[in-house]
Amino acid sequence: MYPAVTLGTSRSIFLLEAEFGPLFRTKLACMSSNSDQSSFDRRSFLRWSGAAISASWLGTRAWARPQTEAKDLPQHLDFRRPPEQVYDAVIIGGGLSGLTAASALNQLGNHRVKVLEVRDRVGGRTLNAATAGGGVVELGGQWVGPTQDAVLNLMASLNIDRFPTYNIGAPVNDTSETLNAVELLDYWQAIQRIDQMAQTVPLNNPWDAAQASQWDAMTVQDWMNANMATDAAKSLIDFTVQVDFGGPARRVSLLWFLFYVHSGTNFNTMSEKAQRWRVVGGTQVISLELANRLGQQVELNAEVEGILWDDRGALIHFGGGRLIGAKKVIVAMMPKDADRIRFFPNLPSDRANLQKLWSTGQGDKYFAVYNTPFWRQQGRNGIAYSDNQFIVLAWDNSPPSGSPGILGGFPILEGSNRPPTKALRRRLVLRSFADFFGPEAYNAIDYHEYSWGLDPLTEGCVTPLEPGLLTAFGPALRQPVGPIHWAGTESSTVWCGYLDGAVRAGERAAQEVHALLP
Repeated sequence: MYPAVTLGTSRSIFLLEAEFGPLFRTKLACMSSNSDQSSFDRRSFLRWSGAAISASWLGTRAWARPQTEAKDLPQHLDFRRPPEQVYDAVIIGGGLSGLTAASALNQLGNHRVKVLEVRDRVGGRTLNAATAGGGVVELGGQWVGPTQDAVLNLMASLNIDRFPTYNIGAPVNDTSETLNAVELLDYWQAIQRIDQMAQTVPLNNPWDAAQASQWDAMTVQDWMNANMATDAAKSLIDFTVQVDFGGPARRVSLLWFLFYVHSGTNFNTMSEKAQRWRVVGGTQVISLELANRLGQQVELNAEVEGILWDDRGALIHFGGGRLIGAKKVIVAMMPKDADRIRFFPNLPSDRANLQKLWSTGQGDKYFAVYNTPFWRQQGRNGIAYSDNQFIVLAWDNSPPSGSPGILGGFPILEGSNRPPTKALRRRLVLRSFADFFGPEAYNAIDYHEYSWGLDPLTEGCVTPLEPGLLTAFGPALRQPVGPIHWAGTESSTVWCGYLDGAVRAGERAAQEVHALLP
């Protein structure tokens, strides 16, 4: 266990020497031989020990000329003082992936672990909101499904239950056309080909697929135009892409799409079965329970401003002036969000470009709350599809008891076409639900909405990755950089982009770090 560094005592010198090794002893010897002993006051100790700690922790390779390197550091980031604590692993990001990594490290060994979360809450892109009538809506990720064993096993270990997404009754098809036999055949043949191609994409390294260059140079829409005969069938696949990826088929790389399909088992499992179950109490309860068990290992309101790193470890500047040390760092964030952190020295160009160019979707969700799920009395299951309303996909989001009744909905939004006011958005949402299920939908007792694209601490919710990025920079997704390892659902090889992928990525990063710690 690493004690806090206390300055000005002989015990402090012993602790610093024990922790930071030969470089500290060299500095201390120089001070004794070149200075009058009486000049070894607290100020001298602070100045020299701070430099010694930084240099020892970060090694000598990148810091052979510390004065030159210091010029590159912003003045408000003071890395020359001693860290208040030194940890085996510091995890940046208190979402599901980061908290899973911390929990896994605790189970793997007697490691000193700290989780830093910029928000005043845990959960990342899972967020619950209480509703009128005692319900809850999930403003972020919310479903789990078959083959998602990592998150299901985690939930079981935390005594968190699941329940079926309501699906008793008929859906509403509010689209302008119904597929005829020719269009249905076109659609199912395309899905069959997509599944066949997806199985040839290696999950660990999709950029090494035999046709990776070709597939990453085109969009899903390009492929559909070349291989499908009917516009109606193309539109149906485009609808799935927009809902699952947060962007249209004309933007999404075919290679990324095929990897995503393989990662989620197959097209049907990804697009339908992945929504089979919901989490009792809302999906954020998984992170809340993990954080409860981690206790003081989790620190909120802890924005990381900069990381000074070398192969031997890192110094992490956070919280407006605090400094801690780490032998290993796990960044458990979407690549685009990780780009907000300043690294010294800079990250390798592949990783830096991956973060800077990572695509995100807006990820808007809307919910209307009612006294009862009145649509069930109509023989409807709450599912509706539309190509002429603001809400294009609706579902029954009611709790297991069925009270209150809650409808959830996704729009399709691009760029700046989000309606400008909450009042207007609410009106459009209720009008959509009324078109699907009748005028009673106007009688909502509560309303909730969230746009992850407008979240000041998150660039978006899902990833419509564009052509060219995966083959150019994809290998940097999981490749450690010095002491820095990467988690977050986007780095998972299985169920990438889903809650299950977040858990798998956290477990994988924890195993990497554990294997390297003494």
